[in-house]
Amino acid sequence: MDTADRRPSSGGRRTRGSKAGLNLTRIIEAARSIGARALTMQAVADRLGVDRKAVNHYVSDRESLLRLVALDAFAENSSAVDIPADASWQEACRIYAAAFTSSMIAADAFAEHLMPDGSLYAQFVEPAEVIAKKLTEAGFDDEATVRSLALLTNICWAYARDALFVAHGGERIRPRLTREVVEGRGPQVLENLARIVECGVDTYDRQQLDLSVQVFIHGIDAVLLGNRSAAEPTPDR
Repeated sequence: MDTADRRPSSGGRRTRGSKAGLNLTRIIEAARSIGARALTMQAVADRLGVDRKAVNHYVSDRESLLRLVALDAFAENSSAVDIPADASWQEACRIYAAAFTSSMIAADAFAEHLMPDGSLYAQFVEPAEVIAKKLTEAGFDDEATVRSLALLTNICWAYARDALFVAHGGERIRPRLTREVVEGRGPQVLENLARIVECGVDTYDRQQLDLSVQVFIHGIDAVLLGNRSAAEPTPDR
């Protein structure tokens, strides 16, 4: 091993790998402090005072690093999810939805690099287990349970994407598109949409998530009741 492997080179940089005193945690922390827009592998290396090759020893490229940082931010918030043992399945679903969306929003600008795969959902495996148990106890079969969990997670995912988009200056596109169609076809033809769009209801706010979750709860409750009714024997006449 030569001298360059054991001490900083001129300019204060160190060599790659374990000899640089690096680990993935330090790299992710540095990346989060830089922010998603300005993040590059070189920027992280500069922040840590190491050669870029030292960062590449742990993370192959910028996209991989962005995803790791997004998962780290998501996981940091998701660790606080607590569904009480005596919570109803309805309340458990509300807690899960609030926590999942909050975790995505906590990832902020990095959230666009989250992928709906095992790395993401592993962070919510315990709350998902609690909900699965409560749905099963309420009478859902396994297919209904897994479909319900998938639907609830998709609702959270879609809302969080919308909320982050507008939080970072994105346009609330649904009202504009509706207004353009109404103007093109004429308010007399689309009189209900013309009236509704002028109300200025913000479908990107937290109330929209609350409504979506409430509809979800009532919807799967109706499905459960329907399944129970179908399973009950028809009385003889």
